[in-house]
Amino acid sequence: MFAKKSVYRIVNGTFRLANYVTKGPKPEIPKNPLAPVYSANSQKDNGIVYDRKPFKVTLEEGKTYHWCLCGRSKSQPLCDGTHKDVYLKITQRPIRFKVEKTKEYWLCNCKQTKNRPFCDGTHKQKEIQEATTIKV
Repeated sequence: MFAKKSVYRIVNGTFRLANYVTKGPKPEIPKNPLAPVYSANSQKDNGIVYDRKPFKVTLEEGKTYHWCLCGRSKSQPLCDGTHKDVYLKITQRPIRFKVEKTKEYWLCNCKQTKNRPFCDGTHKQKEIQEATTIKV
């Protein structure tokens, strides 16, 4: 993950090896291959802030998942059907998605990501960190 660079510096007239550790490249944010297929991906409204940090989960290639957008599911970050309760009057629908490789992914729990359902760092914004509608 970290790259080690060897740099030579001149100290008192002689070359000395000075090693620096630099950060590796930022991880690539995955894309949802089902986004153009399902209309739920183009919903304009976001749900309530469920949590101020993302959730790390192992997802399998080829399997279809339903990510909770409304923020009221009891099985976060995935949907449990709470949005179907007519008395809650929830307008957001879950986001169907697949992954291209079996591995660990960071799913958004603040429900404000621009790359649904994957975390894009939006939770770091001041208004998300100060949100009062958490875990309702």
